[in-house]
Order: sequence, then C-alpha cells, then structure tokens
Amino acid sequence: MSKYALLLFLLSTLATAQDGWRVPMHEVHEPSIDQAHARADWLLNNLNTDAYGREDLPQARALLDAPTRKADHEALVGNWRCRSTQIDPSGVFAYPAFRCSVELTEDGILMFTKTTGSQRRHGQIYPFSDSSWVFLGGRSVNDDPYRAYSGTLGDLDGERLQDDSIGLLETLRDGRIRIIFDASEQAVEFYELSR
Repeated sequence: MSKYALLLFLLSTLATAQDGWRVPMHEVHEPSIDQAHARADWLLNNLNTDAYGREDLPQARALLDAPTRKADHEALVGNWRCRSTQIDPSGVFAYPAFRCSVELTEDGILMFTKTTGSQRRHGQIYPFSDSSWVFLGGRSVNDDPYRAYSGTLGDLDGERLQDDSIGLLETLRDGRIRIIFDASEQAVEFYELSR
C-alpha cells in the first residue's frame, strides 16, 4: 500500500471513529450536538425580562465562552464534582455540585455517570474532535435504574425518546470539563466538571 493510500485509510478511519456516535443517534437529536453552542447562546441572550436567577447569568455565560484545549480520553477518567445549571427563557437555575464519574471499561468504552442528586444521567462517551466528545445516555430520577440511550438498544423508531439525554463534552483550557446537555430551542443544561 502506498504512503498516500495509507494516509487516506488512516484519515478515513479517524473520521469514522469521530462520527461513530451518529450511528446509534436518532436524527432528531443531531442538532443537540451540531448546534449546541448556538442554541445555548441564543437562550442566554433571550431570557424573559423577569427571568429568575439573572445573578447566575454571568457564570453561565463564562462557562459557555470558556476556551477549550486538546486532551485525550485519559483527561476525562476519574471522579468529578459536577455543578448543574439549567437554562430556559424563564430563568437560570443553578444547583450545588454533585458527584459524577467517568470510567473506562475493560472493553475500552468511556461511561459517564452522575451518581448523586435526584436527577441522574448515565451513558457512553464517544470521540468527536481533539477536545470534545459526545454523550449518548439516559435520564433517571432518584433510585430508578440507569437508562441507556434508546438508539443503542435497537429502539430505532424513537418510542422512548423522553428518557434520552445527549451531550457535548469539551475539555476547557483550565482542566475543567463543560457539558452542554439536551440543547434545544426551549432549554439547555450545563454541567461544569471540576476535580
């Protein structure tokens, strides 16, 4: 195989690995990744005039605008404090830090789990770029069993979309992780992960 052919093969393999998350993803969820920043930015700029939690707006804006850096998967693995901020036109709802973890399984799969708090998330992390990943998982409440992303369970007709959660993870320059969850035109949630 020529050097040129080998280079094309390696680039093709890398592109396939970085878009591997699109295989199980429902088409309706793709904008939550592809437009995550734009949707979050629009919500932060279009709060109702009487919106709750305006004092938390600068911190949410700073998190969204924080610069990213290159990092490999090892930067994700371990235990984290994760602070949640939910945003919709009616307000900015910031919560104290809970516990989250990222585990590398024996099969080489990265799994994210929010382990405390009443609202839980659990799912697989897929590579996206040299500084970002995609989360495909499920939401659960309190002690309910963790749910997997419905597309990974063969639910290709989208009957269980209400339990799905989609996120864009990014490594920030200062070592924190930003996750933009379920970005829509109506709401978004940020997680700020710190050690």
